[in-house]
Order: sequence, then C-alpha cells, then structure tokens
Amino acid sequence: MRISELRLYHLSAPLSEPIGNALIFFPSRQTLLVEIVAGGLSGWGEAWVSPGTAAAMVEQQLARHLIGGDPTHIKALWQTMREANEGDGIMVAIAAVDMALHDLTARAYGIPLSSLLGGARRDKVLAYASGPFFKPNGHPYRDFEREIDGYLKEGFRALKLRSGFNPGDDVAAALGARRQIGADADLMIDFNQSCTARRSIATAALMEEAAPLWIEEPVTPTDIQGYRLAANHIKAAIAGGEALMTPAAFRPFLSEGCMDILQPDIAICGGLTGVGQVATLADMYNRPVIPHVWGSTVNFHAALHFISTLPRHRSGGSQPFPYLEYDVGPNPLLELAGRPKVNGDGTVSVPEGAGLGIELNASILEPYTIARKIISE
Repeated sequence: MRISELRLYHLSAPLSEPIGNALIFFPSRQTLLVEIVAGGLSGWGEAWVSPGTAAAMVEQQLARHLIGGDPTHIKALWQTMREANEGDGIMVAIAAVDMALHDLTARAYGIPLSSLLGGARRDKVLAYASGPFFKPNGHPYRDFEREIDGYLKEGFRALKLRSGFNPGDDVAAALGARRQIGADADLMIDFNQSCTARRSIATAALMEEAAPLWIEEPVTPTDIQGYRLAANHIKAAIAGGEALMTPAAFRPFLSEGCMDILQPDIAICGGLTGVGQVATLADMYNRPVIPHVWGSTVNFHAALHFISTLPRHRSGGSQPFPYLEYDVGPNPLLELAGRPKVNGDGTVSVPEGAGLGIELNASILEPYTIARKIISE
C-alpha cells in the first residue's frame, strides 16, 4: 500500500454572531482537513491554526516525503518530515499529516484508532463543556447563565468557564456558575493567556469559594516564570500547554514543577506521535494529560481515542482524569459527522469502528470548503 494522493480542504463556517474569549473574538470557524489516500482507503487529519499557511506547508514542504510512501510507517515519516524542516511552525502541518496517517493505518488494519495507539483503557470518557464564550457588543458574560443551563440539560457534569474580562465580573461569574452546576460538578477556569501572573493570582484567590478544579493558562504560553509564580500562590491546579508546538517545550514546566495538567493539542503539537511523546514525558513526572481540543470533528475524535488510552489519575475531580474537552460553542465543523453525543452520565463513548470511527468525504465538506488542492504523483 502506497500513498497516492493528498487532498487538502480549507474549511470556513461563518457564525451568526462572533464569539471569543478575553484575548480574541472570531466570526467563523476555520480549519484545514488533510485526506491521505492509499490503496483505496482514506485517512483524515486536521490543522486548525492558520489553515492557509498549514496547507502551503503540506504542499510545499511535506508532500514530497509522503507521496509513494507506505502510510503505515508513521513514526519513520514523522521523523523524516521533522528532520527535513527547520522551525517549530512546521509541527502544525506535520500534526495534520500524522493524524491522517494514523486514521488510514487503523482503517487498513480494520481496528479503532485507540487499538493502534496501544489499546483503550476505557470505553467512554467524561466530557467537560468548554464554554460559554464571550460575546461582543454588550457585557461578554450576558448569556452565561442561560447557556450553562443548556449544557446541564445536554448531560454535562463538568464545565470550563471563560474568564479574564475584569476581576470583579470574573469572580461573580465563577461563583454564579458554581451555584448553578452544584457542589458535586467540576468547574474549571480559563484565563486564555490574557492576564499577568499577579492579576491571575489575585483573581483566583477571590474565586476560591467556587472551588475551581484547575486554573488554565494564567499567563502567556511560554512565560515559565509567570507559571512558577502562579503555581506558588494559586491553590487550584495549574493547566496549560495548548499553544506549545513541540513535546520538548513541556519539559521546562515539568522540571520547574509549575504545570500540574498538560494540555497539548493534537492538531498543534505534532499530531498523535507528538502528543504521545508529551504523554511519555508526563508519565515520568506523574502528571495527567488532558488534550486541548478545538477545530472540527477530526481533532475531537482523535483526542477521544487518544484519551481512552491514557492512565488514570486521581486529581481532585469528581472522577479520575483524563477528561475530554468538548467545545460547546456554535461550530458546524464539529457536526460534520453528526454532533457527538453526551451520555446520561456526562461521558462520550469511544467509537468502535475502524480508524477515527467517523465517515467524511468531499461532498460532506463542500458547503464549507473555500479552497481545495489535490497533490498526486
């Protein structure tokens, strides 16, 4: 079996109203899906960061290492692509290719992706609602109560609140969310890189009554000193790492003891191969990995399979880690293969079908495709 084609789909799904966080608002959902074709089978991968740039990287820098190659030689291809390209920015494009190679290989063997990754340790994963999101043109928290009610009715038993607007409103929103979801549910707070360490510390102290399970991205992604300061003064666990592009970038945070929960994104940090290396590193420090999940149904299902293989961690939540991040904002790209179902116990079941366990094709993507490229021999 040899790789005969790479098909690139730049997708854009406009939103009826922009949404965002304390750092940025966006009017649409965009991503790059990469379809790798070999032996009559297809595998799917994703790069949601700067999809146009990622597409150019796949075409100009990675395709020559892939066309004609054996798609089951995943690690060898990953290493070849990494060694042939300078800079960490290429890791986003490599991530999409690596994800597609994993999906294709698992389909060729007729097994779920989780089996290819070493075997699922659980058949369902507790999901947390990643939302609500800020809205422009008024108070950004104005719809939080109504939207949280919707998440609870959908079956979620854990919630990650966007924060970082201003300390007074941030604290009021956290305390209100805790009252709304009850004492037994998990509540997490995401500052989205928007605060200084001092401000995060002061705000988190005022939120202690809300009992957050973790504080996410209290400072900018590579500010190790800021993470150290936050970890020394914030009672809740410190989470981060979604913007880090290489497994090695996590090592300083672990050696400094200032990141309790590692959140690599499979679509950013070199795909399943790269995030697998992060998980190995985390094991050495006995830290849980809870991948950041954004983009489309492809990254969501890749994360779901990956999480099903991770070790169990008792870390203070209502259930042992790992958890699954479920983006509950408006997102047509998450629903390309049908909206992932939340079970009555707040979990999402791991698909049993081959590969990712979802079916995609060009006609499904067509309503959102703004650019398409086929690369062949």
